[in-house]
Order: sequence, then structure tokens, then C-alpha cells
Amino acid sequence: MSLSKLFIRTAMFAVYALFLCAAAHAQYRASIQGVVTDAQGAIVSGATVTLKNLDTNQTQTTTTDQNGIYNFNALPPNRYSVTVEKQGFKKKVLDNVSVIAEQANALNIQLELGEVTQSVIVSGNSTPLIDTETASVSGTISTNQIQNMPSFGRDVFQLIQLTPGVFGDRAQGNGGGSANLPGTQGPGGTGGNAGIFQTENGPQALAAGQQYENNSITIDGISTTSAVWGGTTIITPSEDSVDSVKVLSNGYDAENGRFAGAQIQVISKSGTNEIHGSAFFTAHRPGLDAYQRFNGQGNQVLRDNSFFDQFGASGGGPIWKNKVFAFFAWETVRSPKAQTNISNGWYETPAFAALAPSGSIAAKYLSFPGSGVVSTGTNNVTCANAGLAEGVNCRTIPGQGLNLGTPLTSTLGTQDTGWTSSSNPGTGGDGNGGANNLSNVADIANY
Repeated sequence: MSLSKLFIRTAMFAVYALFLCAAAHAQYRASIQGVVTDAQGAIVSGATVTLKNLDTNQTQTTTTDQNGIYNFNALPPNRYSVTVEKQGFKKKVLDNVSVIAEQANALNIQLELGEVTQSVIVSGNSTPLIDTETASVSGTISTNQIQNMPSFGRDVFQLIQLTPGVFGDRAQGNGGGSANLPGTQGPGGTGGNAGIFQTENGPQALAAGQQYENNSITIDGISTTSAVWGGTTIITPSEDSVDSVKVLSNGYDAENGRFAGAQIQVISKSGTNEIHGSAFFTAHRPGLDAYQRFNGQGNQVLRDNSFFDQFGASGGGPIWKNKVFAFFAWETVRSPKAQTNISNGWYETPAFAALAPSGSIAAKYLSFPGSGVVSTGTNNVTCANAGLAEGVNCRTIPGQGLNLGTPLTSTLGTQDTGWTSSSNPGTGGDGNGGANNLSNVADIANY
């Protein structure tokens, strides 16, 4: 065997193993269950029930028990056909059966007397109009809705406010950022140029009289809720990778415990026997954005001036037809034009950071890459600009900034006893405060 063929086979085996591992960790919780009866309503035990996934052609088979009950568990939210066979009855085929994701689905089947070679085929979408298996108040956002309904920044979690029992005003700030609902805390929802890349995304959706901090968010059964901020997710999936989003707003089972608000359950897409894909490009330009009408034409403050592009693609298909499938989605945000937003603020100087003892935790913290201020310069200020008294608890260092004191020289763990209030803080040194602890090192500057 040539080295090239060996390499190709090894690579294919690695890819195959990778996708098998990914499939093994999928945690679908939908099921189809029901009772098989005859025309008079008597139960039919021992009937063979076959479930076929119409997207992948994978099949499962079971037999009704003594009570005529059958059950299929751990189903992804695809389209199915259900076939029931029993000697003395016509074969019954229900084509194009859909399921409500992440829950039990009832499908009772009635057989007709006749030869097994005869078939009764029921066509059409058999998705239940009413959930008869649970007492939950819920709604599902479908792939069609995700792809065709507007969501600023392509954040799929903005659509959950459309489900039953969930409230949210979908407000955005004038600069394109998120506008939090009253009384809420945390990072809030995403803005336009942050999109799916916001570190912690807290969709502004309230359910069951709870704040959004009480919401739970899972992706394929795995919790992605932040350990710091409840109701926020540390992963926001690309819209092209999401098959559906189910939201339980009230009356959910104990399996969805821990959080008292909405249970937001994201179900990812998967590959099928058909090759399919998508691509998109979105350009955000200030010149295409409208001003707020109520504040007059030309008010620059009330227009989204963000300048960025969003683009990405997805694709899926069979690796081994009817057995192994692949799907991927990729998305990014780029700003082809530099945006400069200038404001003033007080920040520590590099000279202040250099005062930390070498090798200390403070030195590591103050010298962390990217922690410095990105500025165009400093403003000429005095102690009075910071609300401090010159020569008492502050010293102006011309052209550099303000000195607020020196590091404490008292015993480790002791406080600066010279502190009396926020407007009269201590000056470090011996801990007694006063001008004798002031130096010529600029601790802060107005950048």
C-alpha cells in the first residue's frame, strides 16, 4: 500500500471516529409513544412498529407490549415515518411524522382488519397541534422562523420573546447595543457588532413572573448558563447551526429544575443523506441607518454608527450514507474601517504599575497584556479636577498626572488608617496619611 493511500485511510478513520464521538454525546430527549388498537378500540399487542428517520434513512424497531404500548426514545427533531404490522391486520404507514423537540409526543395508531400485504398509508404532516403529553406551557421556534425573522446581530436568542408565556420588548440602544429591561442586572443581551461573540449573552426575556437571571439555557441538553450571571449563556450559536429553539415558560417537569424562569432549549442541526449548505453576507453601514424621527433629522447621537460586516457559511451531508453524517457552521464579524470613539476617563499610569513588587500578584495583574489604556494622550489636570486637595491628599505632576500617595510600608494586611472618606482617602506610606507620603510618581492620569 502506498503512503498516500495509507494517509487517506488514516485521515478518514480519524474523521469517522470524531463524528462517532460527537454522535455519542448528543442528548436528544424527544420521544414518540402511543397505543396500537383495532377498529373497535381493543389493544393490539405484539405488533411490530418501525420508525424511520426520513432525513437519514436510519430505522428503529420495537414491539407493542401486553397493553398495546410502544415507545421510541432519544429522537432528534427530524421527520419520520411510522409503520405498524400485525398478522390479520392491514399494514399501517404514517408518512411524514414530526415531533415536538425535547419532550414526549403522543401518536396512537388504529389498525384495520385485513391481510398484512394490504397497506393503509396516511400522508401529510402529523405534527400534533396540541401537546397532550405534558402540562407545560411552551413554544418552539422552527428553522424557517430562525432563517426568515429578523434578529439584530443574528442572535437566535432574541426570538425567544415570541414564544407563549414569555415577555420582552426587544428594545435596542440607539448605538445598536442592548437595552436592558427595568430591574434586571448582568451583561444583558447582545448588540449588533457583538452578535454571537459576546462573552456572556443574557437575552431580555421574562417568564413565570421571574427576572431573566432565572432563565436556563441548554444546547443539545448541555447547560451553557454562566456560573457568574444566571440567565446568561457563555455560548451563542450561529443561526445557521440551529434547528429549533424550544422555550418552556411554565409548568415544566422536575428534570428542568435549578432555574425558576424560562427553560430555553437549543437543538442543533445535523447532517443528512442530502448535501445542503448556506452562505450569507451582511453589511452594516451608518449611511444606511435611519435617525430617530422623534428627535429631529441629523441628530448624530441617535443613529447607529457602527461600521461592520457579518458573513459565514454552513454545510452538511453524508460521510457514510445512511450511517455517518457531518455538519458544520462558521460565522465571523469584521470591521473593514477603523472606528474611533473618544472619551475621557481616569486610569492608572504605567509608573503606578511599576511600583508593584517584582513577582507579586499585583505585578502580574497590572502587567497583564492588554490591560493598559489605549489613548490619544492625556489632559492637563490638577488635583482639584479629581475633587482632591493639593498638598494634602494629592500632588499634581505637570504633564504626567496626579500622585495620590505611596505604597503602604506598614505591616502586611493592615489598612491605611489615614482614610476618612472617599473625598479624603489616605496617602499610603506609614498609613497615617498626610503630605509626607506624597511623591513625584504620577499614579493616575486623565486620558
